[in-house]
Amino acid sequence: MRKISILLVLFLFITAKPVAGGMESEEMIELVNFTMNNGIPIESWQVTIKENVTIKQAEGQLDKMKNGSLVTRSEDENAIKYLLREDYKQEAMEVTYTIVIPKDTALKAELIAVIEGTKWDEQIEKNYLSIKRTIMDKYLTEPSKIFACLTSDFSGIIKGDVLVSEIINYFNLQHIETQFDTIENLTHKKIIYGYTDLWKQHFMIEGTPMNLQLAVATNEKDELQFTIGTPILIHEY
Repeated sequence: MRKISILLVLFLFITAKPVAGGMESEEMIELVNFTMNNGIPIESWQVTIKENVTIKQAEGQLDKMKNGSLVTRSEDENAIKYLLREDYKQEAMEVTYTIVIPKDTALKAELIAVIEGTKWDEQIEKNYLSIKRTIMDKYLTEPSKIFACLTSDFSGIIKGDVLVSEIINYFNLQHIETQFDTIENLTHKKIIYGYTDLWKQHFMIEGTPMNLQLAVATNEKDELQFTIGTPILIHEY
Protein backbone atom coordinates (compact mmCIF):
# COMPACT_ATOMS: atom_id res chain seq x y z
CA MET A 1 0.00 0.00 0.00
CA ARG A 2 1.39 3.36 -0.99
CA LYS A 3 1.96 5.70 1.95
CA ILE A 4 0.38 9.11 2.13
CA SER A 5 2.75 11.53 0.46
CA ILE A 6 2.52 14.32 3.01
CA LEU A 7 2.55 14.06 6.79
CA LEU A 8 0.76 17.02 8.29
CA VAL A 9 2.98 18.23 11.09
CA LEU A 10 3.24 20.87 13.77
CA PHE A 11 6.97 21.23 14.34
CA LEU A 12 8.42 20.77 17.81
CA PHE A 13 9.38 24.40 18.28
CA ILE A 14 5.69 25.32 18.44
CA THR A 15 4.16 24.98 21.89
CA ALA A 16 0.76 23.42 21.38
CA LYS A 17 -1.74 21.83 23.70
CA PRO A 18 -4.78 19.77 22.64
CA VAL A 19 -8.02 21.20 23.99
CA ALA A 20 -11.58 19.91 23.89
CA GLY A 21 -14.38 22.15 22.72
CA GLY A 22 -16.90 22.92 19.99
CA MET A 23 -19.08 20.50 18.07
CA GLU A 24 -17.85 16.97 17.46
CA SER A 25 -17.97 15.03 14.19
CA GLU A 26 -15.94 12.24 12.60
CA GLU A 27 -12.89 13.97 11.09
CA MET A 28 -12.09 11.38 8.44
CA ILE A 29 -15.65 11.19 7.17
CA GLU A 30 -15.87 14.99 6.92
CA LEU A 31 -12.64 15.06 4.88
CA VAL A 32 -13.90 12.29 2.58
CA ASN A 33 -17.33 13.88 2.15
CA PHE A 34 -15.81 17.20 1.12
CA THR A 35 -13.48 15.51 -1.38
CA MET A 36 -16.07 13.20 -2.94
CA ASN A 37 -18.80 15.87 -3.02
CA ASN A 38 -16.48 17.91 -5.24
CA GLY A 39 -15.79 14.92 -7.52
CA ILE A 40 -12.10 14.80 -6.59
CA PRO A 41 -10.42 11.35 -6.68
CA ILE A 42 -8.78 10.14 -3.45
CA GLU A 43 -5.20 8.86 -3.55
CA SER A 44 -4.91 7.81 0.11
CA TRP A 45 -6.23 8.41 3.60
CA GLN A 46 -4.92 7.79 7.09
CA VAL A 47 -6.19 8.01 10.67
CA THR A 48 -3.71 7.98 13.56
CA ILE A 49 -4.81 7.35 17.15
CA LYS A 50 -2.27 8.10 19.89
CA GLU A 51 -2.32 7.63 23.64
CA ASN A 52 0.25 7.98 26.43
CA VAL A 53 0.18 5.20 29.03
CA THR A 54 2.37 3.81 31.78
CA ILE A 55 5.15 1.43 30.79
CA LYS A 56 3.35 -1.40 32.59
CA GLN A 57 0.15 -0.71 30.63
CA ALA A 58 2.09 -0.64 27.35
CA GLU A 59 3.73 -3.98 28.10
CA GLY A 60 0.32 -5.45 28.92
CA GLN A 61 -1.15 -4.21 25.64
CA LEU A 62 1.84 -5.60 23.76
CA ASP A 63 1.14 -9.06 25.18
CA LYS A 64 -2.51 -8.77 24.05
CA MET A 65 -1.58 -7.59 20.55
CA LYS A 66 1.08 -10.22 19.86
CA ASN A 67 -1.49 -12.94 19.21
CA GLY A 68 -2.15 -13.11 15.47
CA SER A 69 -0.02 -10.10 14.58
CA LEU A 70 3.32 -9.76 12.81
CA VAL A 71 5.71 -8.12 15.27
CA THR A 72 8.87 -6.18 14.41
CA ARG A 73 11.15 -4.91 17.20
CA SER A 74 13.67 -2.07 16.98
CA GLU A 75 15.74 -0.33 19.62
CA ASP A 76 17.85 2.78 20.04
CA GLU A 77 19.45 4.55 22.99
CA ASN A 78 16.14 6.06 24.09
CA ALA A 79 13.38 3.53 23.52
CA ILE A 80 12.26 0.12 22.33
CA LYS A 81 9.68 0.19 19.53
CA TYR A 82 7.35 -2.62 18.49
CA LEU A 83 5.51 -2.55 15.17
CA LEU A 84 2.49 -4.84 14.76
CA ARG A 85 0.28 -5.34 11.71
CA GLU A 86 -3.24 -6.70 11.34
CA ASP A 87 -4.62 -7.97 8.05
CA TYR A 88 -7.74 -6.12 6.93
CA LYS A 89 -7.26 -6.56 3.18
CA GLN A 90 -10.84 -7.72 2.72
CA GLU A 91 -11.94 -4.41 4.25
CA ALA A 92 -9.64 -2.50 1.81
CA MET A 93 -7.50 -1.03 4.55
CA GLU A 94 -4.40 -1.67 6.63
CA VAL A 95 -4.00 -1.37 10.40
CA THR A 96 -0.66 -1.01 12.15
CA TYR A 97 0.21 -0.51 15.81
CA THR A 98 3.36 1.01 17.24
CA ILE A 99 4.22 0.66 20.91
CA VAL A 100 7.06 2.90 22.11
CA ILE A 101 8.52 1.97 25.51
CA PRO A 102 11.06 4.53 26.78
CA LYS A 103 14.16 3.38 28.62
CA ASP A 104 13.76 6.28 31.01
CA THR A 105 11.18 4.87 33.42
CA ALA A 106 10.10 8.38 34.42
CA LEU A 107 8.59 8.86 30.96
CA LYS A 108 5.26 7.61 29.63
CA ALA A 109 5.03 4.94 26.95
CA GLU A 110 3.06 5.59 23.77
CA LEU A 111 0.50 3.49 21.90
CA ILE A 112 -0.14 4.44 18.27
CA ALA A 113 -2.73 2.86 15.97
CA VAL A 114 -2.85 3.75 12.27
CA ILE A 115 -5.75 2.89 9.94
CA GLU A 116 -5.12 3.67 6.27
CA GLY A 117 -6.35 2.94 2.78
CA THR A 118 -6.44 4.08 -0.83
CA LYS A 119 -10.16 3.69 -1.60
CA TRP A 120 -13.42 4.88 -0.06
CA ASP A 121 -17.08 4.00 -0.46
CA GLU A 122 -20.07 3.36 1.80
CA GLN A 123 -18.93 -0.15 2.72
CA ILE A 124 -15.38 0.99 3.48
CA GLU A 125 -16.83 3.74 5.68
CA LYS A 126 -18.79 1.15 7.67
CA ASN A 127 -15.70 -1.06 7.95
CA TYR A 128 -13.56 1.87 9.04
CA LEU A 129 -15.96 2.91 11.81
CA SER A 130 -16.23 -0.70 13.00
CA ILE A 131 -12.45 -1.22 13.05
CA LYS A 132 -11.87 2.11 14.79
CA ARG A 133 -14.42 1.21 17.47
CA THR A 134 -12.77 -2.20 17.96
CA ILE A 135 -9.36 -0.56 18.41
CA MET A 136 -10.73 1.91 20.95
CA ASP A 137 -12.52 -0.83 22.88
CA LYS A 138 -9.62 -3.31 22.91
CA TYR A 139 -6.48 -1.20 23.17
CA LEU A 140 -7.15 2.50 23.65
CA THR A 141 -9.52 4.87 25.44
CA GLU A 142 -11.84 7.72 24.48
CA PRO A 143 -9.37 10.48 25.57
CA SER A 144 -6.95 9.30 22.86
CA LYS A 145 -5.76 11.93 20.40
CA ILE A 146 -7.05 11.27 16.88
CA PHE A 147 -5.50 12.71 13.71
CA ALA A 148 -6.98 12.35 10.21
CA CYS A 149 -5.31 13.00 6.87
CA LEU A 150 -6.45 12.65 3.25
CA THR A 151 -4.48 13.13 0.01
CA SER A 152 -6.20 13.59 -3.35
CA ASP A 153 -4.96 12.40 -6.72
CA PHE A 154 -3.63 15.04 -9.10
CA SER A 155 -6.68 16.38 -10.92
CA GLY A 156 -7.79 19.26 -13.11
CA ILE A 157 -11.32 19.18 -11.69
CA ILE A 158 -10.80 22.16 -9.39
CA LYS A 159 -8.35 25.06 -9.28
CA GLY A 160 -6.37 26.09 -6.23
CA ASP A 161 -8.18 29.32 -5.37
CA VAL A 162 -11.55 27.65 -5.82
CA LEU A 163 -10.46 24.71 -3.66
CA VAL A 164 -9.34 26.97 -0.83
CA SER A 165 -12.60 28.92 -0.99
CA GLU A 166 -14.65 25.70 -0.94
CA ILE A 167 -12.71 24.38 2.07
CA ILE A 168 -13.14 27.64 3.98
CA ASN A 169 -16.89 27.54 3.37
CA TYR A 170 -17.39 23.80 3.97
CA PHE A 171 -15.45 23.71 7.25
CA ASN A 172 -16.37 27.26 8.31
CA LEU A 173 -12.64 27.84 8.64
CA GLN A 174 -11.48 30.62 10.95
CA HIS A 175 -8.13 32.07 12.13
CA ILE A 176 -6.66 31.36 8.69
CA GLU A 177 -2.92 31.61 8.10
CA THR A 178 -1.16 30.95 4.78
CA GLN A 179 2.44 30.02 3.97
CA PHE A 180 4.04 29.84 0.52
CA ASP A 181 7.06 27.80 -0.55
CA THR A 182 9.74 29.99 -2.10
CA ILE A 183 12.30 27.30 -2.99
CA GLU A 184 12.16 26.01 -6.57
CA ASN A 185 11.06 22.44 -7.34
CA LEU A 186 9.29 21.95 -4.01
CA THR A 187 6.16 19.86 -4.34
CA HIS A 188 4.01 21.88 -1.96
CA LYS A 189 3.38 25.44 -3.00
CA LYS A 190 0.83 26.63 -0.46
CA ILE A 191 0.07 25.60 3.13
CA ILE A 192 -2.98 26.89 4.96
CA TYR A 193 -3.78 26.56 8.66
CA GLY A 194 -7.10 27.26 10.33
CA TYR A 195 -9.72 26.29 12.87
CA THR A 196 -13.07 24.55 12.40
CA ASP A 197 -15.62 24.08 15.17
CA LEU A 198 -16.74 20.80 13.57
CA TRP A 199 -14.05 18.91 15.50
CA LYS A 200 -13.61 18.51 19.22
CA GLN A 201 -9.82 18.49 19.37
CA HIS A 202 -7.72 21.56 18.65
CA PHE A 203 -4.38 23.13 19.52
CA MET A 204 -3.81 26.52 21.06
CA ILE A 205 -0.91 28.31 19.37
CA GLU A 206 -0.06 31.70 20.83
CA GLY A 207 -3.64 32.00 22.06
CA THR A 208 -5.26 31.00 18.74
CA PRO A 209 -7.06 27.66 18.19
CA MET A 210 -6.01 25.57 15.19
CA ASN A 211 -7.05 22.10 14.04
CA LEU A 212 -6.97 21.96 10.24
CA GLN A 213 -4.06 22.10 7.81
CA LEU A 214 -4.15 22.12 4.00
CA ALA A 215 -1.22 21.64 1.62
CA VAL A 216 -1.85 22.40 -2.07
CA ALA A 217 0.47 21.44 -4.94
CA THR A 218 0.36 21.51 -8.74
CA ASN A 219 2.29 19.44 -11.29
CA GLU A 220 3.71 20.33 -14.71
CA LYS A 221 0.24 19.82 -16.25
CA ASP A 222 -1.18 22.39 -13.83
CA GLU A 223 -3.18 19.62 -12.17
CA LEU A 224 -3.86 20.09 -8.48
CA GLN A 225 -3.23 17.76 -5.57
CA PHE A 226 -4.01 18.52 -1.95
CA THR A 227 -3.52 16.99 1.46
CA ILE A 228 -5.94 18.04 4.17
CA GLY A 229 -6.24 16.97 7.76
CA THR A 230 -5.74 17.53 11.44
CA PRO A 231 -2.10 18.41 12.23
CA ILE A 232 0.02 15.98 14.20
CA LEU A 233 2.22 17.14 17.02
CA ILE A 234 5.33 14.97 16.71
CA HIS A 235 6.73 13.40 19.88
CA GLU A 236 10.01 11.53 19.70
CA TYR A 237 12.07 9.93 22.45
